[in-house]
Amino acid sequence: MSTGHWVGYTPRLIDTLPDDERQELERRMRARREKRGDLLAVVEVRVYEGEAHPQVSFPEHGLLRPDSDLSVISQVVARARDALGNWH
Repeated sequence: MSTGHWVGYTPRLIDTLPDDERQELERRMRARREKRGDLLAVVEVRVYEGEAHPQVSFPEHGLLRPDSDLSVISQVVARARDALGNWH
């Protein structure tokens, strides 16, 4: 897990950068997308004062669906749990 800083840019803001900076940012964004791959699902935990509510969402552009193999969904949740355990 990377501990580096990140900055997000909207397409409109990218267009305002000088050509060399815009090209470098676009290159980094492409490399990150290739490394990351396609979205499988969204695992989310909402934390309240008295309890927490985990859930898995299946966005339209995600690869998994509510009727996907439960073992695959469980693997995604386990990956999310591990990533959250390493978060700092």
